[in-house]
Amino acid sequence: MIPKHLAFVFAAVLLLGLTGATGARPSTNTAPDAGPSPIENAAPAAEVAPLVTPTPAPAAVPQPAAAPQAAAAPAPAAAPQAHGNSVKVLDTTAAITDPNWFRQAYAEGFRLYVMHSTAWGTCTPWQQTQAQLKMALDAGLKIAVYTRDASCWENGIKAAGPYISQLQFFALDIEPGGSLVTRAMVDGVRSLGVRPVIYSGSGMWPGLMGNSTAFSDVPLWDTDTSNLNYARWTANYLAPAPVQYGGWNTAGTMRVGIQQKFEHTLNGINVDLNSFNASFLK
Repeated sequence: MIPKHLAFVFAAVLLLGLTGATGARPSTNTAPDAGPSPIENAAPAAEVAPLVTPTPAPAAVPQPAAAPQAAAAPAPAAAPQAHGNSVKVLDTTAAITDPNWFRQAYAEGFRLYVMHSTAWGTCTPWQQTQAQLKMALDAGLKIAVYTRDASCWENGIKAAGPYISQLQFFALDIEPGGSLVTRAMVDGVRSLGVRPVIYSGSGMWPGLMGNSTAFSDVPLWDTDTSNLNYARWTANYLAPAPVQYGGWNTAGTMRVGIQQKFEHTLNGINVDLNSFNASFLK
């Protein structure tokens, strides 16, 4: 057993051991220590900018490939020279009594009928003239007249009677065996309200008229005949190629018509075949 005074000592030592040298335990309610006092006049700490997440660029939208440019259209080919502006024409001295003959000629592509309007070898108006002009007009053909002797121009026109105003022209025929053309003839034809035309050729005019250019203001009905094949004939007033003479067949004085074949039998009637510039006809 432990003596009483030792018990008191022992109790004191035990009590001291329980409190310990380490001091009292902190209260669980003690506020946490404040942080260190800030330094006076110190610049505030720099703010750190929030990290910005870059917005991705929108994906490129694929564009349709550019349409290839159309190649420039080629220039249209030149139309066959004069074909589209030419018409078939017939001239004849024949007596024709059947109106169906003119209808058939129109059906075969003819558009102008030129007739000798005085009795052959004279300046006397031919009695057949007006009847034949009427049949031609009734069939749809245009009409014109001429005389083998150019000096018969007045009676040649008057032979047309009521159809004078419908004449496309009167042709002054200048070839061997006939009269030579004068300015009085040209003016006389015009005075009757009819257009004058000179019929001649490069093989005739130079010898007969000394290749005079004094009449190049008068439209030319040219002649240059060949062995034309009627079955394949296409009207073309620039074929054969124009030959310059008398001041004609230049860019400004191109012929208006060309006689291309003599003595062709058309449905039983002898005619000459011609091509005329369609724009010359009224």
